[in-house]
Amino acid sequence: MFNFFLPSKTKKVLAESELIQSSLQRNRIYSQDILSAKDLETILAFEARYPALIKAKDVAGLEKLNKEVMKLGNKLFPPSPWDGWKENVEVFVVAAIMALAIRTFFLQPFKIPTGSMEPTLYGIEPKPSVELPPNFLVQVYEFLIHGKTYSRVVTQHGGVIDSLTPGSFTIWLEYTDVHIGDEIDRIWIRPSDVRQKLHIMEGMQFNPGDVLANYVTQTGDQVLVDKVTYNFRPPHRGEVFIFKTSGIPGLANERGPDQEGSEDFIKRCVGLAGDLVEVKPPELLINGTPADQAASFAKEFAQSDSYPGYSLVEDGTGVTADPSRPFDPFDKGNSQTYYVPADCYWAMGDNSPYSKDSRYWGGVPRQNLVGRGYFVFWPFSSRWGWIK
Repeated sequence: MFNFFLPSKTKKVLAESELIQSSLQRNRIYSQDILSAKDLETILAFEARYPALIKAKDVAGLEKLNKEVMKLGNKLFPPSPWDGWKENVEVFVVAAIMALAIRTFFLQPFKIPTGSMEPTLYGIEPKPSVELPPNFLVQVYEFLIHGKTYSRVVTQHGGVIDSLTPGSFTIWLEYTDVHIGDEIDRIWIRPSDVRQKLHIMEGMQFNPGDVLANYVTQTGDQVLVDKVTYNFRPPHRGEVFIFKTSGIPGLANERGPDQEGSEDFIKRCVGLAGDLVEVKPPELLINGTPADQAASFAKEFAQSDSYPGYSLVEDGTGVTADPSRPFDPFDKGNSQTYYVPADCYWAMGDNSPYSKDSRYWGGVPRQNLVGRGYFVFWPFSSRWGWIK
């Protein structure tokens, strides 16, 4: 604490001595199984002399001891050309272990894949464009700051689209191969978005050199998941939470038909075990009272700030108040009621008309919880910051 007031030479010698002592101790630990008993005894004797000299700030004694230790160190632990690599590998391994520990027990990054939580959180959204992609530097800036990528695919030989074939490298890098005769053009979004967002279908005719697809893709929001909180308390109504889909009856993996889900989903927790959840467009009632635990609920009810309001689902799991009425997802004169099972939570997307959630496949078991949606860290949009 008071080293600040010491002469500069004293501070320098103390710092060097502590570094040499630490290095000597580390080399002894690494090499003690191959050192002779005599050398090991000598090293331990040197180590034992440091504490008293450092405490007394004996500059002359420390300088003498440092020279003796350096001489011994060069003899017993000659420098190796691989020493630098060893230290770098050690730093990398420790950093990797710490990163894995943080991801496993504290904070986990998560990418929003779909638009079911819009406008609170945005998923991967491709949009057709009529403009040419900007220059390379602008594209780099747009990607780093706003998470936008530009794509333009031109047919070589032309012809009729025979089929759209899905493929992927990871769950985030999905693509569609467009087969036009012997030609295959790759579009880096999944087939459903190629059809629905880019309006490219089987049977369409293209001439050689035609633009098959010209679009801008907004990457999904990248969020941090708090994996600590739910170890100490259960989810609260209104919180955005992440859960595993594996083992939930009726919830199929969206990446393949009739496959049990194993990926993570992000939704809003709107109901707790024992709650009676009622969707009465555009409102959501919990045990007969309009939900009010999150700011998004009021926006849903008012259908403001791009919130669509809560909607009914056809052939859902709930009890419809008047099943004889023609189906209308926003029928204000009708409603659907659900009971949340024991040890479960009711999950719904903020983009209610386009969200496959608990209305279709029931409650989320407590053991499936991953964590609480905590913070949007990229891209740097208006949604950057704490998740509400």
